[in-house]
Formats: sequence, C-alpha cells, structure tokens
Amino acid sequence: MVFLFQYPSTDFRILHSGQGRFMATLIKQQPGQFEGFGDSIIAKVARQTTSGQPIPKERMDARSMLHDHCPLTPGVYGWLDRNNQLCYVGKSKSLRKRLLSYFAKTPSDPKMGRIQRHSHRIVWEPVSHELLALIREQELIYRWRPDFNKQGQPTRRQPAYVGIGGDGAPKASFARRVTKKLDFIVGPIAGTSRLRFAVECLNQVFHLRDCPDRTRFQYNDQSQLFGETDSAKCIRYELGTCPGPCASLCSKRDYQDNVDALMRFLNLEDISVLDQLSNRMKAAGANQQYERATILRDQLKQLSWLVRRLTALAQSRAKLNGVLSMDSFGRRKLWLILRGGRLVGSAAEPKSAKRAEMALKKLTAIATQTDTPATNLMEMNFQLMIMSAFRKDAQMRKRLLPFDEAFEVCQSLMRKQVA
Repeated sequence: MVFLFQYPSTDFRILHSGQGRFMATLIKQQPGQFEGFGDSIIAKVARQTTSGQPIPKERMDARSMLHDHCPLTPGVYGWLDRNNQLCYVGKSKSLRKRLLSYFAKTPSDPKMGRIQRHSHRIVWEPVSHELLALIREQELIYRWRPDFNKQGQPTRRQPAYVGIGGDGAPKASFARRVTKKLDFIVGPIAGTSRLRFAVECLNQVFHLRDCPDRTRFQYNDQSQLFGETDSAKCIRYELGTCPGPCASLCSKRDYQDNVDALMRFLNLEDISVLDQLSNRMKAAGANQQYERATILRDQLKQLSWLVRRLTALAQSRAKLNGVLSMDSFGRRKLWLILRGGRLVGSAAEPKSAKRAEMALKKLTAIATQTDTPATNLMEMNFQLMIMSAFRKDAQMRKRLLPFDEAFEVCQSLMRKQVA
C-alpha cells in the first residue's frame, strides 16, 4: 500500500510503501470540477499557493495577463476546460516564459494551440526547484489523468522491469509492474521497446524458453509412464537457443543452472557472457558466417545496454540514501528523503528540538526499513528522475546528507535546546 502521511506539526510527508496492492484512490483525484491541485509529497515549505486567471480572448491581452500575474520561478501549470476540469498539466523552470510560449504568433507545437482552444482558464503553482517541478508534474498527471497528457505519449517512454518467473520452467519476462508471478525482479528501467528486445535476447543467450506459461514441461530426469520421446514445440531447440524442457530434452538441474546464470547476470555478479558473445561474434565473422555474426552483434548490443542501465540502478541504490537539502521559499530548507534511490518523503528542515525529535524518529524508521522496489508508475518515474538529476548535477550530489549525518543534525539541535 502507498499513501501520503503528514505530521501536522512538522509538515513531514512520507510516501510509504508496504505490502499489498497500490491503493490508487488515496492519491488519485476522482473526476469532477477542479478545486486545486491538491496535496503533495513535496512539503509546503517548497510550494506556493495555486493561482490562476481566466484566459482573455485576445492573444496580446493573454500575454499581458501572464506578465502581470505569473512568476518566473519553476513550477507546474494546468489548463482548465469549459467544464472547469483539468485537461492538461505541464511543468517548467520558468512558468511565465513557458506559458507565454502558448500565446506566441506561431506556437512551436500544434498541440499547444489545441490545448489553448480547449481551455478557458490557466492555473499555476510555483515550486522552489526544477526537480521539484518534475516531481510535482508526475504526481498531478498520476492523480488527475488529464486528457491532453494521455494523447501522444508513447508507451515506450514508460519504465518497466525485467523479471524471472514461470511455473515449471522459469524464463526472463518483461513486466510493467511488480507482480507476485515473478520470483525475481529488477528495475525500473527506461526504454520499453529496447527492454522488450533485451528480454528476448536474455532468453536466447541463457538458453531459456520463451513459450507461453500454459506449455507443459517434462524434464528427462523426471519419471514418465511411457518411455516415448517427444519433439520440441518450436524451432529454438534446433537452433541451439533452448534446451527443450517441453520435450524432456534436458534435465531440471541443467535448466536451473541456466536460470541461476541469468540471475547472476541481472545482479551484475557475472557478466562474462558479454565477452563470450564478443568472441563468438568475431569468430563467426572470421568464418564468413555473417548472418550469425549479425545476430550475435545485436545480442551483445542489447545486453551491453542492459548492463549499463542495471549498473546505474545499482549505483543509485547504493549511493542515494539520505536527505537531500534543497532551497525553499522560506528560511528553512526542504529535505527530500531518499532510500535506495527512491523518493520516499519530504520535510521542512527542523528548527526546534520537538520537530528535530520527530524527524529523527521518522528518518531512523526509513533508514532501517527493508529496501523495496517502486510499485507503480508514479514511483518508478520519481526514481528515474532522481537518478537523472544526480547524474547531471554534481552540486546536487554534494548536498546529499547520509542518514548518519542527518541524524546528527537532529541530535545536535535537540542537545542545544536542552542546554
């Protein structure tokens, strides 16, 4: 279950993950008239009140209105249709400049014109940092599901997982969500189309089946009523990329060894298969087996890409643990709380012993909890945004306080208050 939790006295917001299915109703707004963007995982210290204005009929009047009322800060904005429902949500590092672009003589994107013609009011909410605008936008899209945010969004942009599972004979699988059907799962990984191809390559390279789960499997070390031999159900056995568990052509132990090798690969414990593919590709080319060399080249390319993604994910889980201190609109900093590379909460930096004590208890609970994967699209995108921001901004890495240092900040404030 995932929910937003707030301590009223500390504005401490936690996106808490536990067992069970995601309770979308806790954060998804029910259809109806728009009355505000709503609550957020981002503490109020880094957000300002939602404002808005009706859209004037004349283009220059609309530009004048934005110059007068819309700030230059980062933030999110929304367009309301004539039924006062949110039809589009966007974000920008400069709200005024972004909204002014909708009223240019020639908008850069035809979609901007369609949104403008469909709407009668603009609303915006300033936030204190561009990363927070990205987070807030994803939060609002997930909550409101605006119509124009659904159009033109290719599914390949949605992150997904690689998993291992399947009764009788496990295989590598592409998964949109964490599911109990998979015994092992790793992700999220961006790039849907490429990830699907990489999963196909995993099953071929590690000699695992890719047939439907309804296929019946019988290993050759299992007793059979009749000693009749069977033939493989597909050509992959003849091609040497599947050991044929559907036709008693391999032992259960040998097949499980292939599964274990795949698991070690996905855990980055043994990626020697990349060197093996490279050597086999070169040998095929030297023997003028160009078609075979092309297949091996494509497999090497996809699995190398997957290793790079898995390495970045592993590094973020190892390093992105603690409190990220960010500027806010007040005197207190905003604390973004990261656990295993995931955004799990936020709070205003404590300035009193009471708030420091409450923050210390919550941070301790987060630091000691079991690291779990993101369970839904919103959390998955949060994680990828955080990873990308740290990769691009060296200064952000310097502002990350490990949990031990964050504990000391709270404890020091508590000691000063006692003294």
